[in-house]
Amino acid sequence: MKSSFKLKFLLSYFFLIFVSLGFVAFFLDRNLEERSLQEIKSNLINEASLIERQVSALSPDLNNPGYLDKLSKELGPRIKSRITIIDLKGKVLADSEVPSHQTALLENHLNRPEVIKALNGQIGEEIRYSSTLRIDMLYLAVPLKDNAAFTGVLRLAMPLTSVQKVLFAVRKTIIIGLFFALGLAFVLASVLARGLIGPINRIIHVSSKFAQGDFSRRIFYSSPDEIGRLAVTLNKMAQDIEEKIREIRTKNQHLNAIFNSMVEGVVVTDNSSRIISINHAIEELFNINKVDALGKFFLEGIRNTDISEVINGAIKSAKLISKEIMLVMPKQRIIQVNVSPVLEKDKVTGAVAVIHDISEIRRLETMRRDFVANVSHELKTPLTSIKGFVETLLDGAMDDKKNSQSFLKIIQEHAERLNNLVNDLLDLSYIESREAALELSRLDLSGLAKEVVLAFSSRLNKHKIEVKNNIPAGTFINADRNKLEQVLTNLFDNAIKFNKEGGGIRILSEDLEKNIKVIVEDSGSGIPAKDIPRIFERFYRVDKARSRELGGTGLGLSIVKHIIELHSGVVGVESTEGLGSKFWFTIPK
Repeated sequence: MKSSFKLKFLLSYFFLIFVSLGFVAFFLDRNLEERSLQEIKSNLINEASLIERQVSALSPDLNNPGYLDKLSKELGPRIKSRITIIDLKGKVLADSEVPSHQTALLENHLNRPEVIKALNGQIGEEIRYSSTLRIDMLYLAVPLKDNAAFTGVLRLAMPLTSVQKVLFAVRKTIIIGLFFALGLAFVLASVLARGLIGPINRIIHVSSKFAQGDFSRRIFYSSPDEIGRLAVTLNKMAQDIEEKIREIRTKNQHLNAIFNSMVEGVVVTDNSSRIISINHAIEELFNINKVDALGKFFLEGIRNTDISEVINGAIKSAKLISKEIMLVMPKQRIIQVNVSPVLEKDKVTGAVAVIHDISEIRRLETMRRDFVANVSHELKTPLTSIKGFVETLLDGAMDDKKNSQSFLKIIQEHAERLNNLVNDLLDLSYIESREAALELSRLDLSGLAKEVVLAFSSRLNKHKIEVKNNIPAGTFINADRNKLEQVLTNLFDNAIKFNKEGGGIRILSEDLEKNIKVIVEDSGSGIPAKDIPRIFERFYRVDKARSRELGGTGLGLSIVKHIIELHSGVVGVESTEGLGSKFWFTIPK
């Protein structure tokens, strides 16, 4: 501080005084010089006017060099100026400083600036250095006239030594005053800087303690000036920060525990299991209100003994505890509870419970196990049959042409069934993967339905099933043609398989503003009410024996569901056992 602020403070005073006096000295010097020169010029003009009259009266045509020389040498010392008389051609006729016999040796003055102005009828004046006298000279020239005609030029020259002496004295006085002012400024600046630097140094010292985290220090300075107000502000700031830090430390420990273990629902309690905070997920999970739960013991706010025991165990043991719990109320769910104690100076001050609803994970695990079991079962049945008939053929049945042909046909049927199952699994896997992409195009729904019906014409004729296509012509949607054709094919295939001999199938559509609803209705055996919720699950069959007999893989409706969902649509079924079924889906226009 002493080497920077004080130095800047002193330099600012020095600079201010120096610049101020510099401007004063400059303008004073210029003004004094101009006034002195103006006064000298005025005197020379008056003297030149008097001399010009004498010359014009006694030698108007300048044809008396002796008189002119005598006149110049008499008047020159009196007026303390050099007198020079010049004719119209620039020749010097007389000079008060040059002997008469050397006058003719002087150089021509016709090109001198002041002489040129005088010959033009003006008063010529010029300041320049005299190489003869080696000083600055002021030259003033006036025209000599005979009546109205110019006869020559009268020039007066005066050295500027007197002016320079006056200016030198003034400049000397200004310089002395400048040094005196700078010395005074140094003393004054030192006193002021000492009064400022002391309190500032104290403020810096205490502020450095603030920067180190020690907010217990205070700045003692009672002056009502700006530095005093700064000290008061810093003291108030330190007090506020000290209080805030105490609050933040406790809250930060809670937040760190929450963020380190948060999955979904969060409950924060103190060391007596009173609820400090809960999030929105807890309100939804337990159907409670945050305002009602805060401040209560856990069992009062959230009535679950299992979770309460986990929280109490974490508080007592000061260790993280995790447990999977089955919820019955308000809705049956499986949750994972992770409870972390909040420690402050090795003392448990509370706990953070993070509750993650893993019901969906467990459901998916169950579905995966069922899927594996179903696939294994679906593969095992045809493989067992194929293996059995192959072994029979190898044991000698190949020689029995009648039976061997029958065995081979059965093997072929089971192989075809396996092939269909694998293809359906591949289709379903591809549709569910992120690689599946729709190739959307403007599609005539009625025309597509006609093509699908035409593909099943032989089977329809065989079972004498009548099909009605009631989709209006010109019903267009934006969809993937191949995938939508697969949807209609699966629905028609089921409608034929589970229909009765001589039955009917009807396909129609409904306009739902933003969507088109497509319905495939059959007159078959229908679906029991208990089976409808699971009809679109993989490998789920209403009549397992008949489904396998008809060659179904149990994946057709699951493929339909995923294709429609890929189009941002929904699927559904309406059925009454013994009265047929209506399978429907929606597609955005």
